[in-house]
Amino acid sequence: MKKTMKKVLVLVLVLAMVFAMAACGKKEEPVEEKSAVQTAIEAAQKMTLAELEEAAKKELEEHPDLVFNADSLTSGIKKALAGFEKKYEWAAGKTAYNSKKGSEYQPKLIAAQKANSYIADFVMIQDASFLKNAMLDTGFLRSYVPAGEGIEIAAEDQNPLVGVTFNKVFMYDNTTVGADQLKNVWQMTGVDGATLKGVNNVSFQNPLGEDINMSFLIMLTSPAACEKLTAAYKSYFGTDYDGSKDDYENIGYKFVAEFVKNVGHWHSSDSSEVKKINTYNEDGRILFAGLCKLKDYEFYKKDYKDTDMYYTKTVTAGGWNNDIEGFDGFVYNMWTLIPDTAQLPYTACLFINYIHSEEGYAAGWGGVLGYYSSNKNIPSVDGDPALSVWKEQCVVEDVEYIDSVYATAVKFINMQLAGVK
Repeated sequence: MKKTMKKVLVLVLVLAMVFAMAACGKKEEPVEEKSAVQTAIEAAQKMTLAELEEAAKKELEEHPDLVFNADSLTSGIKKALAGFEKKYEWAAGKTAYNSKKGSEYQPKLIAAQKANSYIADFVMIQDASFLKNAMLDTGFLRSYVPAGEGIEIAAEDQNPLVGVTFNKVFMYDNTTVGADQLKNVWQMTGVDGATLKGVNNVSFQNPLGEDINMSFLIMLTSPAACEKLTAAYKSYFGTDYDGSKDDYENIGYKFVAEFVKNVGHWHSSDSSEVKKINTYNEDGRILFAGLCKLKDYEFYKKDYKDTDMYYTKTVTAGGWNNDIEGFDGFVYNMWTLIPDTAQLPYTACLFINYIHSEEGYAAGWGGVLGYYSSNKNIPSVDGDPALSVWKEQCVVEDVEYIDSVYATAVKFINMQLAGVK
């Protein structure tokens, strides 16, 4: 009996040692440490507007040596900051707008991410291909989703947070050309269809220097765009597209190749080119540019400079067709984000809340066609279709799709652009 008890005791001790060793060998999952900015954003998400206002005010008061720095590609942020300071007097003189150009700013953002260093308290950027893998996947840029009375952001616009949506459309001189010149996108391949004449003088900004135009060409290869192109192809040529007769991956790649080859004028600036629309009657040129850039068109400035009719007459003279077979243009976003090294995160959250409110949006972008808030309660300008209509009629930017095909699509596009200045 004693021998049996000894054996049992030994067995128990052995098993205890085995379990102890196993426990020692088991690695505990590392607990992710949250940055101060991430913690602040999560706290801000649970605050009422009044609480957030108080947190931002306290933050600025506790750091009298700091200024709220907002980096952006759009000057609307400068106007919004002025409105922000007017609304919150305690922020007056404590904000700074820094105008940035995407291609020049991206390396600085990457450097700040790698060094985990300060670059700004708020950034507004637009390049979809750069956004995901370089910034969002690293956690360097974070979203705060504004809430409160009058603010409603669709789920698909929350992460990353869309600040303002824009569109690029096909414009022309409406005083002489009229909307009948362009009825089907396949006209811009330069090939005649059964009833419509090809357009042989498209003006397009080189995508090698304009990331939005590159994103547009990439999105033309997407399933949604290919569906639109297929329907337009049959309407234009009177026959179904037969992909077996060429070497293109899909009809989108075919359109891109033929469209690029048919571009007759490569412009360097949408703003500068829009100012020339009244000369387009000389060659029937079609311009692909931001609809919001019509604010820079000065054809009627002399006649109507002292009246509120200037902008209305401008829009009338610079025409665009909202019913082109295929698509009317391209819808894309600018995202409002907070760097993980921001020094004033609560102020950044409050500013994001402000520019998504009716008051803040009006201060930055109100009254002009081609600007659309991600706040569903803010309508487009009178005379401009709703954003939902543009999304139905246009090719729409998709960050995930652009990221998934970027290398292949850009290589193809670059081949088509070979020799273009």
